[in-house]
Amino acid sequence: MHMSADKTPDREVVRLREHWDEVVRFVVTIIKDGNCRANHKVGERFEFSWRTPEGICSESFVGMYPIIHSLRVFGDMRELGSPKRNMRIYKCPSREVHFQIEAVYCCNLCGSSLDVRNGEIESEILYCKKPEFPLRVCKDCYEKHHDTIFVW
Repeated sequence: MHMSADKTPDREVVRLREHWDEVVRFVVTIIKDGNCRANHKVGERFEFSWRTPEGICSESFVGMYPIIHSLRVFGDMRELGSPKRNMRIYKCPSREVHFQIEAVYCCNLCGSSLDVRNGEIESEILYCKKPEFPLRVCKDCYEKHHDTIFVW
């Protein structure tokens, strides 16, 4: 390994924006339908991350956004009565259609799913140095990149 002038080993520097995967993705599934102007039917699914999914009722999406945002920042839906940390049922404004909102947590580097066990997200943590923030990564990416310096 090459030593730099300050006597520390050189470490690989990686631009994170070239490898970034969102840590949270969402799966919204219709679990109860009814009289609906958007014509939602049981079993219909929407998968998305940052962009709103095409075809979902805009009124319902606005109403469920606080849940989505809470899940995005690792909120625990059990505190609101849900049986699982990463899932919540939302009823549309007319109370006709019921949406199951599930957060799927993913490795920031490879996009593979991170498990939720005993209510906790199973991940390793690496850090971006500029700007400084944590990365949630799988065990494989942690092993591969634990000596890497990440910058945005």
